Amino acid sequence: MRRALLFVAGLLVLLIAFGACSRGTPSGMIQDKVIKIGGAVPLTGAVAYWGICTDQAWKDGAEVINARGGVKVGNQNYKLQIITYDHKGSTPDAQTVTKRLIEQDKVKYIYNQAAAGTIGMLEISEPAKVLTSVACWGYLEHYGKDFPYHFRSEMSDYEQGFAYMPFVKTKYPGIKKAAFLGPDDKDGYDCYYSYQRLMKYYDVQDLGVEYFQWETTDFYPLVTKTLQKKPDMIITSPTPPGITASIVKAARELGFKGPVVSPGASETKTILEVCGEQADGVVLPVTLETPQTQSQKDLAERFKKRFGEFNLYAGNLSWWVYALAEAFTVAGTFEDTTKVADALEDVVLKDTYVGTARYAGEGAYGIKRQGVYDCYTMLIEDQKGFLADVRFPELPPGY
Repeated sequence: MRRALLFVAGLLVLLIAFGACSRGTPSGMIQDKVIKIGGAVPLTGAVAYWGICTDQAWKDGAEVINARGGVKVGNQNYKLQIITYDHKGSTPDAQTVTKRLIEQDKVKYIYNQAAAGTIGMLEISEPAKVLTSVACWGYLEHYGKDFPYHFRSEMSDYEQGFAYMPFVKTKYPGIKKAAFLGPDDKDGYDCYYSYQRLMKYYDVQDLGVEYFQWETTDFYPLVTKTLQKKPDMIITSPTPPGITASIVKAARELGFKGPVVSPGASETKTILEVCGEQADGVVLPVTLETPQTQSQKDLAERFKKRFGEFNLYAGNLSWWVYALAEAFTVAGTFEDTTKVADALEDVVLKDTYVGTARYAGEGAYGIKRQGVYDCYTMLIEDQKGFLADVRFPELPPGY
């Protein structure tokens, strides 16, 4: 009897151990080989809209790639595993989550969003040779040949300008003077620098800048100062949809009738809800609310089913994950981030949500790390947004 009890007990131990080992792997099969990719983005706070869209873009792309069988690297196929943390748009929080991703989660690839978060990340990621793909328009001193693992994958307001300015000058031939509004931080300062270069290139007089705090809700005093300069056009960057809408509403109610260009707003819904008929004349570069190609339509439908809605800004960023996956295949490795970076700079994608997408900037920054792609520019007229222009940025010689 005692022997029988000992046998049963031992058998139970073996069954429990087997069950523990089998959980998470259906039918006890070996788990898929994976490549871990980390997300350090603002999921809460003032710029959460941008961070949520970035995270959705990577998760959707990873699911599509995994459903196709994963990424071919050498003779092996790998699935993409996305691990995301919220840095709230804060530099210290970005440092914390970047350390966690690298040291605990063992990732070699990180996507990030917003300037403050990018700066916090770079202090840790770049020395560790962790390849980063980011949306950050400011802090140009933290970008270029001295930061070879840092890809600015979102087209900044500078590159966009070589698409939307030719359109604006055609649509509004009387534009001679412009004023700029942006956040009172390094991101805003560098965007104003981009604006200055664009105005000089297109022979439009720069009337100066008015800066605001991110927590600002009353834009009437700021816009009043701006309109005293008598601009023909207002450019606001980098401002998400809600802030753009507040600026537009104030400008219209104070009598401004010229175009308002917002390179960072990326959607018309919020602006129309806040401004109504006052939204007419708003120009939104890199904004495609009505997909044109079949792949664009498929992406929008996937997002609606997966996330409950489609934020087109997420569509704009969706090419990043496909470019990185292509770089893994071309490089024949994901362990060696230097080889992957070398491969990624030459990847060209043709049928993305933003059309043709590639990296450029070797002449301007000493290295090809700036994303550039087709600029779908929307215009609001008669309280409706419509696609007004599509063109690849007419980049200056030597860019």
